[in-house]
Amino acid sequence: MKRLITAITGILMLFFVLSACSPPPESDAEQDMGYDYYAIEMNTDFAPSTGLENGEGKPARVVLLIGQSNASGASINEYLKIAVGEERYARYAAGTENVLINYCIDNHGASSEGEFVPVDLCCGAGEGFFGPEVGMAEILSEAFPDEKVFILKFTMSGYSLNYHWLYHYERASVYSAFKIFVDTYIKELQGHGYLPTIDAVCWMQGESDTTEAKAARYYKNTEAFVSFIREDFSKYANENGIYFIDAGISSSPYCEPSYKEVNEAKRQFSLTSEKNIYFSTIDAGLTTLYEPDYEPDLGHYDALSELELGRMFAREILKIYKNSEEVEK
Repeated sequence: MKRLITAITGILMLFFVLSACSPPPESDAEQDMGYDYYAIEMNTDFAPSTGLENGEGKPARVVLLIGQSNASGASINEYLKIAVGEERYARYAAGTENVLINYCIDNHGASSEGEFVPVDLCCGAGEGFFGPEVGMAEILSEAFPDEKVFILKFTMSGYSLNYHWLYHYERASVYSAFKIFVDTYIKELQGHGYLPTIDAVCWMQGESDTTEAKAARYYKNTEAFVSFIREDFSKYANENGIYFIDAGISSSPYCEPSYKEVNEAKRQFSLTSEKNIYFSTIDAGLTTLYEPDYEPDLGHYDALSELELGRMFAREILKIYKNSEEVEK
């Protein structure tokens, strides 16, 4: 009976995530149906942060984590527990004291309700799921034991850069809500006595842009998207500017037929500036093939791969800080 309940729970969890990752129907042949067809009614009622301590004028490192479902966090906690063992899993579950996250996932489908909370295993797309913030926090908490690092996570599972974040290379409904989210909580940090700067943007997205037509526009969309981020948040950037760290998508069947084209667009864009960074999740061996074991969810990273995705983001962030320190010298 216990095994049956576990299986049913797993199926319901998988249904929840797959539902969250299923946007309104899109057709490349219907791309000119108009903005209203693709616009999403976004909830921009972001609650104030009440639990922040006084920053006393200290600098605050801020990282943005944005994208779709593999950024939201659709990897299963129980498989992580099996993979890393009870002791390490307990550390992740306990959370990090000096790496705090404020998150809004799937238009308030899951959120920290405006609070900056320790990164633990409860910041994913739903109960029982975790995201790349866990791997990020593991490395960043060790690198900055005496500082606070803040992650602002805003994700929309299953939605495209081409129609929802942008539309005809202009800011669209998801982007507009994302901007309000970031502005709101940077100002909250400032209001609590911190001096925050946005140092890096971690972008895990592209699976919903793998039709041939959307993939063909991915480079130009990325170019516009990053320019908007740097323009809109320039007042929060430190003297070295805002770095854009772009993770490649997987070769999963869900990313056919054009995952290669999307990843090549990401790679090509990274060559246009030293502040644009790309890494390949395929070359790193990240997988989507094995979990749950009764019916693998091929669209989302297996638990160890999701953990490593976050660690890869964090390693690139540390390189940025190291390079900045060398420039200052």
